[in-house]
Amino acid sequence: MEIIPERSDDNKVMKFRVIGEDHTLLNALREKLLSYPEVEYAYYNVSHPLKSPYLLLPDNVSAPIDLRGLQQEVMFVFRVRKGNPKDLLKKAVDELLGEAEELVKIVDKIYEDHNKKR
Repeated sequence: MEIIPERSDDNKVMKFRVIGEDHTLLNALREKLLSYPEVEYAYYNVSHPLKSPYLLLPDNVSAPIDLRGLQQEVMFVFRVRKGNPKDLLKKAVDELLGEAEELVKIVDKIYEDHNKKR
């Protein structure tokens, strides 16, 4: 995954492109940001899977393929009513990491309990 910051003229808006990621992570991030009252809106747009012209070439035509060009690209945008968007993004990511760690603990416990019953 690669993240590329995008310039915004509004200091309440944060924009960035994410290469090599899809809805799985970005929808969780969007939902987390939207749960904060300080966030006015948050959305992302996923590029079309056929954005690379090389994917449209016939099988008998060879061309150099830039694998980075085959990865999906997402534009993520959100705006805050108050506060710093960078701080809210960090808070959201930290909370998502904590939730993921908690999920791992729950899955480990379920796995241990399942193996004890065998």
